Amino acid sequence: MAPILPDKLYYKIGEVADVLQVRTSVLRFWESEFSFLKPEKSTTGQRLYSKNEVELILQVKRLLYDEKFTIEGVRKRISAKGKLINSEDLFQQPVSNDLSELLKEVRQELKDLRDQF
Repeated sequence: MAPILPDKLYYKIGEVADVLQVRTSVLRFWESEFSFLKPEKSTTGQRLYSKNEVELILQVKRLLYDEKFTIEGVRKRISAKGKLINSEDLFQQPVSNDLSELLKEVRQELKDLRDQF
């Protein structure tokens, strides 16, 4: 169930912590670990998160708590610009034709073995 945020321009750190059910110290730690989390600060020094930043923090929490990523894994999964990188994009090296042909041969051999039984 996704947390429900009130419709506002900015959210204070306490509000974000309450919605995400984490401590404010966790949010401050994540700010120090992830360069894409840079909330605005009010004239009194209060951290103010935009809706996009809150959605990013939701992704961070999901990756860390639900999918059991490490801090480094989250860094690799979310770009410095705050975009979620698909796992397919992490492996951008194309498969060479030699490997492609080998895989086709192995696939055919497996199909032949399956058909024998």
